[in-house]
Amino acid sequence: LETTPMPQSPEYHQEPIDTTNMSHATATIASSRSFARYALAVQYHGGAYLGFTYQGRGENCIVYNKKSFQTDLRGVESVEGRIRRALDHLVGVDNYTNIKVSSRTDRGVHAWRNTFQVDIRPRIPRSKDEDVTNPTITEWCPKNLVNGLNFYLSRLPSHLSTATNTDCSENEMDSNNKDLSDTQMQCLTERPRRPQPQKSEYNSHHLHDIPLNNNIRILSSAAAAKSVPNQKFDPNLPEDEITNPKNMPWDVRFSATGRTYAYRILHSYDVSDSHSGDHNSSACYYSQPFENDRVWRIHEKERKKRTGNIAKGLDIDAMNCAGQYLVGTHDFTSFRGKGCDRFSPIVTLDDLWIGQESYHGNGCGGVLSGVWKRKPSLHTHKSLQLITVVITGKSFLYHQVRNIVACLVDVGRGKLKPDDVKEILKKRDRSCAPGMAPAQGLFLVDVEHGEFRF
Repeated sequence: LETTPMPQSPEYHQEPIDTTNMSHATATIASSRSFARYALAVQYHGGAYLGFTYQGRGENCIVYNKKSFQTDLRGVESVEGRIRRALDHLVGVDNYTNIKVSSRTDRGVHAWRNTFQVDIRPRIPRSKDEDVTNPTITEWCPKNLVNGLNFYLSRLPSHLSTATNTDCSENEMDSNNKDLSDTQMQCLTERPRRPQPQKSEYNSHHLHDIPLNNNIRILSSAAAAKSVPNQKFDPNLPEDEITNPKNMPWDVRFSATGRTYAYRILHSYDVSDSHSGDHNSSACYYSQPFENDRVWRIHEKERKKRTGNIAKGLDIDAMNCAGQYLVGTHDFTSFRGKGCDRFSPIVTLDDLWIGQESYHGNGCGGVLSGVWKRKPSLHTHKSLQLITVVITGKSFLYHQVRNIVACLVDVGRGKLKPDDVKEILKKRDRSCAPGMAPAQGLFLVDVEHGEFRF
């Protein structure tokens, strides 16, 4: 792809290792120097990205299936893909490897704090007075790594260039992608390897001409441990039967000890009472454009409970009651998404909690919460309720959280009883459970790594 020339920050920019003026021995040492592993925390708005994981040729292209249904993804990339481009500018294309994330979020899912790892080659600072036969090798400072990545993440072009892509016919694509399975998307464009980012002089005037993009921010970074104890190591086994080493490299995914998800629902309902002050309350569904891609909007008419009373909103008490059946260690096959690559469907949920509050009240939820405190008489729709589902556990199945939320919403609507959730869980059949909640309301709140804080 074509790369727009980027301003280089002299404080954080690192040139690729140049071995042309080094002796053979020194060049060999510099090129074979082991990479240092860093742990980073990242926050992002997932509405504009294809999830976190890098899709390779599945980004910035047109995709189709066997029914010739086409999806234009030109200019759309993943969160990791954008981080890769920032690393290209910061450390060099060939000076980093092994990017791995603790929680692979889907397209449209947001992250308040996700974590990932990357291995980066140590730097070789060069100066005019330095002896090139004996260069000084230094590792990256975590603080400089955070500042440098944020510098480039905010200034990278929002859309990738497709000028170097060439379209392929279906016949050419079939011959070029014989190794792809039927379920994989096939690209209509061929993407060459990304070139070395073009360099330009640091120019403060040029920086002001670049629109900033702050959808992705690196929150913190720390050097990961060289090795950690292997929990699968058994010291009681004979030496010739030991298959798992005593220590193993730190891994961001398997070292995670807890994950917290939050799902936001903006609920509204029709009000038939003309004295309630909420005329044309169905307009609630179309209000609050600031929450377009951050909540699941649910609007419904008034309904009667089984007791004959009018139900306004979701039954939060029933939802909390149903959620307690899911807390603990269970077989969650009924809430397991299609395509899950996890070997076992047995998962432990530590906590599940559901809360409800007025969207504009108590300074909670509303974009202008401070205004509502000062002027509570401002016109708002009283039926707008913000419902938050918080789920905590060590690990989750694919689409498990969104499937659970959809089931709990049906309980709140009265379509299911709380005891029905218990029966659905026991059946271990995905077809017995309701559908899946949309992605835009889901937030990955935090990922914990035991005593390792960064």
